[in-house]
This record gives sequence, C-alpha cells and structure tokens, in this order.
Amino acid sequence: MPAMIERAILAAIGNGGKQRRNSGKFGASHRFMPLSFHKESNMNHPLFASGTRVADDPVARLDAMIADARSAAIAADAEVAAISAEIAAIEPHPHAHGHTAAGDCGYSSMTPQHFLPLAGLLAQPWSATLATVETIRQEQGFDYLLRAFPSAFEALGDALVDGGARLIDDRAECVDDDLTVLFARKPMLALGMVWRLFGFHRRDGDAWVGIFAYDADLLTLIGSTERITATTMFGDALAMTVAAHRIELSAAGVRELHKRSARRDAERQASWAEVPEDYRLRGSWRGRTMTKGQRHMMHRIEAARGLPMPIATRRGASSDAITDAGGNPRFCSSGEENA
Repeated sequence: MPAMIERAILAAIGNGGKQRRNSGKFGASHRFMPLSFHKESNMNHPLFASGTRVADDPVARLDAMIADARSAAIAADAEVAAISAEIAAIEPHPHAHGHTAAGDCGYSSMTPQHFLPLAGLLAQPWSATLATVETIRQEQGFDYLLRAFPSAFEALGDALVDGGARLIDDRAECVDDDLTVLFARKPMLALGMVWRLFGFHRRDGDAWVGIFAYDADLLTLIGSTERITATTMFGDALAMTVAAHRIELSAAGVRELHKRSARRDAERQASWAEVPEDYRLRGSWRGRTMTKGQRHMMHRIEAARGLPMPIATRRGASSDAITDAGGNPRFCSSGEENA
C-alpha cells in the first residue's frame, strides 16, 4: 500500500499538479496549498496593519469640540426662546393680574374703600398728579411711592370718586368683569383690577414695583418716555414707562421685593428672640419632627455656602444647625444672594 501511494504522488508531480481536485481548500495540490494558507492567514490575522493612521492634531480636535459645543448651545438657546415664547403666549386667569396688583396695594395700606379714588387718581393728568404724590411721599418719609396714594386720595377729595366711576365705565372693555359687580363680591380683587384698565400684566409685576421704588427722578423718567404728553393720564403714563424701561425697572423691583423679604425675616428673628429663653432652648417643640421649611432651608444653605449640614430629624436640632450656619443665605450681609 505505501508503494501505491508513493507512485500516485510521483504521478501527480509528473502531471504538473493537474490531477482532479476535490472540493474545498484541502483538495488543492501540494504546490498551491502553502500559498493558499498564507493568503488565508493574512486575511484573518494580518501581521501588519493595512495602513498606518496618522493621529489627529489635538488643537484641531479641540477646536472641533468647541465648535460643536457652541452649536449645541445655540440650538439650546433657540429651544429655550421658543419655549419661553410659548409660555408668554399662555394667558393666566384674568383675575391673576388683579390679585398681583392687589397684593402691592395692600402692602401700601390701601383698602377696598379706595376702589373709586384709585381709579380717579390714575385718570388725572400725570405730571401734576405725580408732583402731588411725590410731595406727600417726601413729607411723610415713605420709601415707596405707592404708600403715598392713600394720603393723596384724601388731599384731592371726593372729585376722585366721580372721575373713577367715569373711567371704569369708559374702559369697561379692558377687563373681563364688570368691576362694580366684582367689587360687591371681592372688594380687594376689584381694587387690584383697577390697574388692569391701564394694561397691567402680572408678568410685569416686578417692573411695576420698580417704578414705585424708583430712587432717581421719576418725573424726568416718565417725561422722557416716548408718546407721553402733558394730557396723558397718570395710569397710562406709568404703563408706558414700564413698557419702555422694563429691564431697568424690573431690576429695581426685584431689589425692592428682596428688601421687603429681608425686613420680614428680621422681624421674625426679633420676635423669636423675645420668646423666653427657657422655651427656646428646652421647649417641647424641639422634639417634634423637623418642618419642611427647615429641610428646604438646610438644602439652601448647603447649595449657597457649600456647607454640609448635619443630618437632623428633630425640630430643635434643625433650628440650631440653621442658626449655627448663619441663617437664611438669602439675607446675608453682602446682599449678593437674592435667590
């Protein structure tokens, strides 16, 4: 048998490897198998990379990343602007404006009985009316112009009542309610809705607060506003000035509201300090569960000051931790934290 195999191999060599091959790689002649095997090896397990890739320039890569980040930021800004526009287009409940304005009227010691006098005052020519209110403000030492309005109602007399009634009739289409009927049901809301006759919108609430807290020459600011004339109603002049100087007045309004909050906080602290010391230090309240307000305050302190607060579940321990951390960071002495 070995001799037969040897003769077959010699015959194959003599035929130049042209004998009939079986299917498959391993049916190839011995002459071509080494070449085929080498080709297969190179395809599946290359000994060398097909090409040497040159590393990217780090500066170029960084520039590309910055460009991508800027593009993403621009796209995000555009999306925020679009969403903000959609939100601005959503009108709140019609009474929301009145509630917002009524809050500031209440702060300024106005009462529902000032419903018609307020409308009448705002219907007067702006320059002389503002001069009267400013004089009262200075004489009585008010830091907020609107707080001088009740005294102005008294100074200008009952004529304001008739003028206010006429204004409400003339501008009835400016509000969704009959203000006289609304006054009978919700007097303070009706008082706030008087401002709606002059285009007051709650989203501009900070700017309206700002115009009454304006610490420069308000007469000049209003007088320099475009389209305001000597006969412009006081309420219209205020509204037009708010629209023309919204950014500046909004900033002034935010500062004013922050000052009010700071005063209220100081009053609360002073009131608490008057509580007997034994109750403050050993009262039964200390063992109660911490309040939601305390938990939020501790989170605020951690975020604003980077100061880790202790884990406290009792009201007394939470109060001590807040006091030791310096209290509400919104009212720090630097005045920089207005969150």
